[in-house]
Amino acid sequence: MNRIRTYWLCQILGWLGMVAIEIINYTFFIYKRYDQRIFIYFLFTAFLGVIFTHFLKMGLKRVNLFTQSRLTIWLIALVCTFTVSFMMVIVDDMAFSLLYNNHVKVDFNFISLFGYIINWMRYVGVWVIIYFLYKTLVLNSTLLQEKLKVENDTKTAELELLKSQLNPHFLFNALNSIMALISINPQKSREAVLLLSDLLRFTLDYGKEKEIKIIDEVTETKKYLKLEQIRFGDKLVVIYQIEEAVRHVLIPPASILTLAENAIKHGGKDEDGLINIAISAKKTGNKINIMVTNTGIFNQSTDNNGIGLQIVKKRLEATYGTEGSFSIDGHGGWVHAIISIPAV
Repeated sequence: MNRIRTYWLCQILGWLGMVAIEIINYTFFIYKRYDQRIFIYFLFTAFLGVIFTHFLKMGLKRVNLFTQSRLTIWLIALVCTFTVSFMMVIVDDMAFSLLYNNHVKVDFNFISLFGYIINWMRYVGVWVIIYFLYKTLVLNSTLLQEKLKVENDTKTAELELLKSQLNPHFLFNALNSIMALISINPQKSREAVLLLSDLLRFTLDYGKEKEIKIIDEVTETKKYLKLEQIRFGDKLVVIYQIEEAVRHVLIPPASILTLAENAIKHGGKDEDGLINIAISAKKTGNKINIMVTNTGIFNQSTDNNGIGLQIVKKRLEATYGTEGSFSIDGHGGWVHAIISIPAV
């Protein structure tokens, strides 16, 4: 309702503005006197302008014009401007001939007719340009919103697919750990089953979320590494360094957990026979860097191409585009897996 009211208000004010301009022009510069017939003529013309442009608007709504090429749209705009101006000239002349001469008389030569049409095209053309620009901008905005929606739906579907791939990958690795533990220590394997139960509940929950707080992700990672410590005992040493400023930053769920799994699976031992893992998260400039470091020798073909790491890369790309990154390298007997995401 407000849009309709605004539309009619703009229509009426615009054409009344035309009346004011032409009355001033004829009164002070052409006739140099006020003539009531001139006022009535332009007031009637303004009325015609409102009616004809409104019917033009209604007609344009029935055709699929604004999906055409720009050249086609603006050629049609020119034709519409000329047609409406021509109709206004003819109806004006017929109406005033009937009013002042008591009969309809249309007597134009080509030059004067063309001149009258060009004169009214100045005003009709302003209306047509504004309306066509408005409809073009609205259409472009609608198309952009639809494109963004499609991209968002595609990204959401991709993330859901990656989550569904990660669940069986994680379960497979965890079950392998428990299977190895059963033959070593049946009692501790029961504790491992309970920890696995908590982790599986987490994997089911994170399937519903696009992102999770770093601190919550670290909490679940601790459960997984505790499960592994049941198997490795004191041989597995884990250090956590999580800055307070990044504890509540959101990341794709199971990202740190996957890097911890990879560290256990491919990590090696130091000279004391210990498996060392360090998990850190800190803000550096406009980036949040999450690093999982473990003892071992970096193997390009093994460490960089695992299923879990490939899924992490894809999820970072789907969530952050080019602003998110993942890298893994090694030197000096240590392997460093680093997730970098934009700081909000």
